[in-house]
Amino acid sequence: MQHPYPGLLLAFEGVDGAGKTTQATLLQARLRSLGHEAVLTKEPTDSEYGRRIRRIAREGRDGITLDEELDLFLKDRELDVADTLVPTLSRGGIVLMDRYYFSNIAYQGALGLDSRRIQEVNEQRFPTPDLTLLFDIDPEQSTKRISEGREGGTNVGYEKLDFLSKVAEIYAGIQSPGLTRIDATGTLSEVSEAIWAEVAPLLERLPSPIAP
Repeated sequence: MQHPYPGLLLAFEGVDGAGKTTQATLLQARLRSLGHEAVLTKEPTDSEYGRRIRRIAREGRDGITLDEELDLFLKDRELDVADTLVPTLSRGGIVLMDRYYFSNIAYQGALGLDSRRIQEVNEQRFPTPDLTLLFDIDPEQSTKRISEGREGGTNVGYEKLDFLSKVAEIYAGIQSPGLTRIDATGTLSEVSEAIWAEVAPLLERLPSPIAP
């Protein structure tokens, strides 16, 4: 559902290792420097449901069905929407989502669930972003970034190359209003400026920011 609030909802999406978290953090700092309220939230969150999801990512999904796993995401997202998204958007602030329901479409879809059903369920229950930035990168490059840059290596539940290749295929087919694809293979600055070119025009909708 399209949200009715005066603020902006921005989602950062893509396979693991694409650089979403880094770019979301940089954009938050840039927006705050201009006087905007910019809140960054990451899914899964630190709720009881989010902690169970992260344990699955670390250890694998033995003992849980795909539908039960999806239900954990929905319950975690319900709390995030109520506690963070709606209050911030209602104040005219900007919410930056480091993963949102598009990740479920791609990741749980790659595990075998119906991607279209996942999208329908989420868009019936949760606000649709004003802008979704989908980071395009070859899974081989993203897994290399993970193995070289993250202490502890990959998560066994989600970050194997063959699985991420399936995830990337589903991401490539997603259609949604406001979804824009970003070339994530450029330099940090190049990717940041490509994102800013998409975000800056949307700021005109917001109330005047408080002077930084």
